[in-house]
Amino acid sequence: MAKDVFEEFREKQLTKDVSQSVDQRIAKTLIKAIETTKEMVVVTDAPETIGEEKIVFVNSAFEKVTQYSKEEILGKSPTILQGPKTNQETIKDLVEKVSNGEHFEGETFNYKKDGSTYRVRWSIDPIRDDEGEITHFVSVQRDVTKEWEQQQKLKEIIDEREMLIKETHHRIKNNLATITGMLELQIIKSNSEDVQEVLSESMNRVQSIASIHEKLYKTEGLASIALNVYIEDLIEHLQNSMETINSSGPGKIGFDLEIEPISLNMRKAVPLGLIINELVSNAHKHAFEDNGGTVSIRCYEEDDHLFLKVTDNGKGIPDNMDIQENDSLGLKLIETLTQQIDAEYRLYSENGTHFEMNFKKDA
Repeated sequence: MAKDVFEEFREKQLTKDVSQSVDQRIAKTLIKAIETTKEMVVVTDAPETIGEEKIVFVNSAFEKVTQYSKEEILGKSPTILQGPKTNQETIKDLVEKVSNGEHFEGETFNYKKDGSTYRVRWSIDPIRDDEGEITHFVSVQRDVTKEWEQQQKLKEIIDEREMLIKETHHRIKNNLATITGMLELQIIKSNSEDVQEVLSESMNRVQSIASIHEKLYKTEGLASIALNVYIEDLIEHLQNSMETINSSGPGKIGFDLEIEPISLNMRKAVPLGLIINELVSNAHKHAFEDNGGTVSIRCYEEDDHLFLKVTDNGKGIPDNMDIQENDSLGLKLIETLTQQIDAEYRLYSENGTHFEMNFKKDA
């Protein structure tokens, strides 16, 4: 089996018997490899002042991309390829790295012979002699114009989509605000406490959804919201609503919140917010006597699942109440919402009412 020409060369170096024929074979192989590659290869000298380099070698790929022939480009400065769209911060970084004999990588626009631009991604490394002195610089370059244009088109599509989504959220927010205002007006006009209570519950449900849309509208990514901020805002709104609409009801309810800063997508954040809304509203209506009480809300992430625990220190679920058979709108809504997000939950009474739920966060 024939030896690799590079291995043959190394062996002859060790024996101090390097023949001219082997040197020529290696040189031809290397030149052929450089000429065959699709990457542009440029070699410059290494003057004392960086910026005054002269091109001493280019391969065929360089000629094809830049439209400059070897005869036209040899002896010229690499700056011949630069122009108004060349990023000067990238060039500044290049000069700094090359001046220190370090490896450089960058991307910017360069110019062809006819004045048109192309996007180039390239690296530069120093070539050192046996004494470690830098004698030349070698640059390997790639024309990434098509890739860059595709990225720009994709960015435009994403920007347009986000603009459309923001506009949609803005319209939804306004519509929800209108509905909330109408419900609030009916609450003020009504003299019936039962009607006020029903309208207030409906208004809180709408406000829960509106709060999420408001958060999404102000979020750059639009894909998810910070759960801790959203739930804290929701509870603040519910507190104000309960104090305003039903000041003659049970004593004041306090809240104990432990919400991790979890990022949750809108598809699951809306049902989660509505579930909390229903649980807090039910606690306000049924759990406490005149002295009031405390509702505790825990929300945390574990093993790709999100866990929600809502408990109160009220009187608990009546012994004669069958949760499964109860026709309460709030409980039916909770059942429907948990199904929407494929959640497992249980509701039970033990020194108050306990609701525990978990679901896969990113499913």
